[in-house]
Amino acid sequence: MRRFSLFTVYCLLSSVCCLPFVAYCLLPSDLLASEAQGTAAPNPYELYHLGDEHLTHWEIEEAEEVSRTLMGLYGDSPEALYLASKVKFYLGDYNGAIKLLEGRPKDYPEGREFLVFLTRMYGTARDFAEYPTPHFLLRYAPGKDEVLLDYAQEALEKACMEIGKDLDFFPKDKVVVEIYPTLESFSAASTLTRKEIETSGAVAICHFNRLMVLSPRLLLRGYPWMDTLAHEYVHYVISHKTRNLTPIWFHEGLAKFEESRWKSAEGRDLTPVQSHLLAQALESNSFITFEEMHPSIAKLKSREDAALAFAEVLSSIRYIVKRGGYPLLNEILQGIKGGKGVEEAVADGLATSFDDFQGAWHSYLHGLGLSKIPGLQVMATKIKEPGKKEDSPMEIEAEETRRFTTLGDTLSEENRPDAALLEYEKAHQHSGLGSPQVLNKLANSYLFNGRLEEAERLLNETMNSYPDYVSTYVTLGELHKREGEPQRAIENYLEASHINPFNPIVHQRLAILYREMGQEEEATASINRLAILLKGERTITP
Repeated sequence: MRRFSLFTVYCLLSSVCCLPFVAYCLLPSDLLASEAQGTAAPNPYELYHLGDEHLTHWEIEEAEEVSRTLMGLYGDSPEALYLASKVKFYLGDYNGAIKLLEGRPKDYPEGREFLVFLTRMYGTARDFAEYPTPHFLLRYAPGKDEVLLDYAQEALEKACMEIGKDLDFFPKDKVVVEIYPTLESFSAASTLTRKEIETSGAVAICHFNRLMVLSPRLLLRGYPWMDTLAHEYVHYVISHKTRNLTPIWFHEGLAKFEESRWKSAEGRDLTPVQSHLLAQALESNSFITFEEMHPSIAKLKSREDAALAFAEVLSSIRYIVKRGGYPLLNEILQGIKGGKGVEEAVADGLATSFDDFQGAWHSYLHGLGLSKIPGLQVMATKIKEPGKKEDSPMEIEAEETRRFTTLGDTLSEENRPDAALLEYEKAHQHSGLGSPQVLNKLANSYLFNGRLEEAERLLNETMNSYPDYVSTYVTLGELHKREGEPQRAIENYLEASHINPFNPIVHQRLAILYREMGQEEEATASINRLAILLKGERTITP
């Protein structure tokens, strides 16, 4: 039987939200009963691989049982120490896992390699503070990331309830959620390079029986991190519910569909960009195949390919739900758990062949009336750079559009709003829907010049086309505040905080609006968040 080094196996399995690589075949479950039956006790190598197989399938309790037996029979063996360390790691106990391997087993290369990995991970984890909720244990770096905690609790606990009802699964123990404070620490935990993160937008991973996310503080404009927490929790549910046997396309499609359930009665619908990409793929017959998505969508070559892949898998799950709702989804998941391949489970659930399912899904897409939207772009994931402005025109790819926008910014800084407006309008004429930055600058210019209806029309168009572009919600909040619609302004500022909660102005505005509405508890919460962000800095008084 071929043996893999830990690092090799880890690299194979550590793609975003993908399945662990099964390095060893499943051993008979009656190994544990051998001693009770009076037969020869299993050797430590056999017990180790039985426990490791359980970990591969996220059967943590079963792995613990094997580990206890192995420690009882061969407590000083490298296999016993290595398995016990891995079990503690899967349970979130870094320190306990390290202590089992420190100084030993010197003759076991996998154990030494695992210790190196644990030590690297613990370099960040040792500084984590913990924030328990009813079903989760949030780990975070003290400081500004504390602003995430009550928001995260809201999204995760609601997701736990709604997704639990949908997929008939509730966790027995608290789910560990780690919020990584640096790109380097997240990259080490996820094995994703910066290029892969920026190409695919892969800012979170569900792996090792926990959720790991990159703090939105590290991205230029944040990201819809509350949806992402729910998304990763769906992966956690699927992995436990199906013994981690579900392939990446079904994993990602179901996670994408369910990620909005913490805030919506319906599963996720296609965004305009996704509809646009699917329309292009239908026209040119240029789909990303399910096989090409393996082992991870994050490994695809471009952000357009990654976005198309997500659009495909989301639409395929929406088609399955249309055919049979959650009962059908759960039947498919149960079939996978029972050992069926996903193709067989889907085909059996739909009473058809898998090829016919794919044909029917494509027919479903044709029936949606999808259309291409000229100029619409797949937004890049931008890591925040020291001194880099959020709205810098240098991000705009089209040269002519960038030139007009730069001139508009210069005129605006010179307090020449009318002239700046003309330049932003020229930029918009060149870019159409191609730049949410230009759309926002033009809308802000309309707002400054008192042309509120034009500003609102443009902002709504931007919000529909680029729903994750945070500046749009901040500007809409300002507009509705000016129009005397405090509740709508609050909704917009809250949406902004769900993408980038590190903007102090958002919490300041919310505190003021809540006080005006007589909502003192909410106002106090916003002031507390503001205090977290401004600790040690100049104070802004709501």
